Amino acid sequence: MKSLLLAALVLVSANASAEGQIASLVNFESTATRPDSSNEQSNVTSIGYVAMEYTLPENISFYGGFSFVIGEQFESGATIGSRFYSATPAFQIFPGIPMWSFIGGGVSFLEDTVYYPEAGFRIAASDTSRLDIYVKILNSSNEIYDKHVMIGAGLTF
Repeated sequence: MKSLLLAALVLVSANASAEGQIASLVNFESTATRPDSSNEQSNVTSIGYVAMEYTLPENISFYGGFSFVIGEQFESGATIGSRFYSATPAFQIFPGIPMWSFIGGGVSFLEDTVYYPEAGFRIAASDTSRLDIYVKILNSSNEIYDKHVMIGAGLTF
């Protein structure tokens, strides 16, 4: 009987630890710095994202969705990325409001492919929502997107 209970407990525990969390992710980022365009091409002013995020128990998340570039021209595309969060909160702003640090990267498929590393903080705004504050550097072979430093904020709910 003990072995049956132990097996059931291990099975339930393994099932609970393998579960992840799916959440909606809405981000808005604005250009902090951008290079001068030599060919008088349009530059990126801001980018909005609407995505779904899947967070594993190992503090790794994967997200994917649609991106909307706002600048001299409107453009839309698809975005995929991943983040690695600190295992424990980096610090607490107020009691009961933890803040985790993260690093990550992703790819946006716009007119040209844009790669980016990102780093930031995730703040527990409530039991069900999180606020992200981050910095992202855009890299591309296209001068419109290349060498842009973006400051962003996002909400996960």
